[in-house]
Amino acid sequence: MMKLIYDRRIRNILLFSILAVCCGWVGRLVDLQVGRDANGSLGQLLWIVTPLLTMMLLRTFGGDGWQDIGIRFHFRKNVHLYLVSALFSPCCALLILLIGHDGLIDTTPLTPLFLSAFGMAILPSFIKNIFEELAWRGYLAPEVYALGWNKLLSHSYIGLIWAVWHFPYLFLFIDTTEHMVTFLPRLVLGVVLLSVVYGEIRLLTNSVWPAVLMHTMGNAFIDTLILKNFIEIRAGYSFLMMPSPDSIFSIVITGIVGFWLYRIRVKSRSS
Repeated sequence: MMKLIYDRRIRNILLFSILAVCCGWVGRLVDLQVGRDANGSLGQLLWIVTPLLTMMLLRTFGGDGWQDIGIRFHFRKNVHLYLVSALFSPCCALLILLIGHDGLIDTTPLTPLFLSAFGMAILPSFIKNIFEELAWRGYLAPEVYALGWNKLLSHSYIGLIWAVWHFPYLFLFIDTTEHMVTFLPRLVLGVVLLSVVYGEIRLLTNSVWPAVLMHTMGNAFIDTLILKNFIEIRAGYSFLMMPSPDSIFSIVITGIVGFWLYRIRVKSRSS
């Protein structure tokens, strides 16, 4: 019986992973066919929604059930982790700006208008990330964790699929002249380490909502900084100082926070 459950879980995880990796490229083909390849396109909607629909079908008809989706908030016992989730991305970005403001990052475009742009980005980011996180931390993460693998290996698998899922629409969020041969491996590493942070908070709280909050704040704060040109990185230093998951400083900070959360969970489990 246990082998049947394990085999079913492996099958469904692989099915979800394959569809997640492929759906963005199908979306790009749709966009190219209709002549619209930009933010808000039909193909991008397909890219965002497919993992969520796959999750719903597998939970309803694939035998996974709904018991481990993590829809409860569990807020009272985890206020500090919700606070970590809200502050992680803004603090990471501000730390990088503080380190690089003396010559490597030009912060003169960072005016009070940033606060209004950031505020306006929160609601759309929140809605988008309910879709995304119900799929990744609401489905793939608990299903992979249930296999009994080492948790860091589980986080790495989830992060790898999550990173590759982003590839078809990177052009919407990344403005770089760096060659993809060096950029993509660093991006994958950054997203895998983010998966550790998201995953450890998911395990500590048994809720998907801290991940929704963390993702919302990250997209609204960091994307607004970069895509709205509130900062300028000195030419040739984006790989080091960009406050996005692919930069060296972001990778180091994310790795430290992920290890800290991992140690907290291991100690709490031991006690």
